[in-house]
Amino acid sequence: METELFVHFAEIAGVFIGFGALISLRSAHVTDVHDVVYLQAVLALGVWVVVSSLVPVVVSRYGVVGHGLWLPSALVALAIWVAFMTAFVRRPETKALNRSLERLDRFFPVVGLPLHIVLAGSLVLIVLGRWPGTEAALYVTALAAGVVFAGYTLLVFVLSQKRDSTSDRDGS
Repeated sequence: METELFVHFAEIAGVFIGFGALISLRSAHVTDVHDVVYLQAVLALGVWVVVSSLVPVVVSRYGVVGHGLWLPSALVALAIWVAFMTAFVRRPETKALNRSLERLDRFFPVVGLPLHIVLAGSLVLIVLGRWPGTEAALYVTALAAGVVFAGYTLLVFVLSQKRDSTSDRDGS
C-alpha cells in the first residue's frame, strides 16, 4: 500500500475543510439556504475523504493486506458515505434548495451524479469482492472522486455567489 498517497488525499481534503471553515467564519451569518447547503456539502465531502484516506493507513499498520485491508476500509467509507448522504437529503435546507433551484444548481447533478456513482460504485465493487486484484485501484478511485466532488462543490458554491454591485465601487 502506498501510505503517502493516502496521506496526501487526507491533506488535500483538509484544505477543503479549511476553506469551508474559513468561508463560514468570514460569513458569520450564513443564512441563505444555498450557501448553507453548499458549505455543508464541502465540509462533509472533505471529512469523508480525510477519514476514508486514513482508515487503510491505520488498518495496514496491523499487518493486514489484500482483501482483508480493502474490505473493512470500503465498508467504513461506504457506511460514512451513506450516513452523510442520508442525513444530507433529509435536512430542511437541502429540501428547500431542491425546490428552488438556480440555474447553476440545476447543472450541478450533471457532474455531481457521475462522481457520486463512481465513488459509491467503486466501494460497492470492493465490498462485493468481484475483482480482488483491483481493490486498491478501486479505493483510490473512490477517494479521487471524493476530492473532485469536493472541489466541484466548492467551485459551484463560489461561482454561484451573488455579488453586491455597490461594494465593488470605489468610495462605497
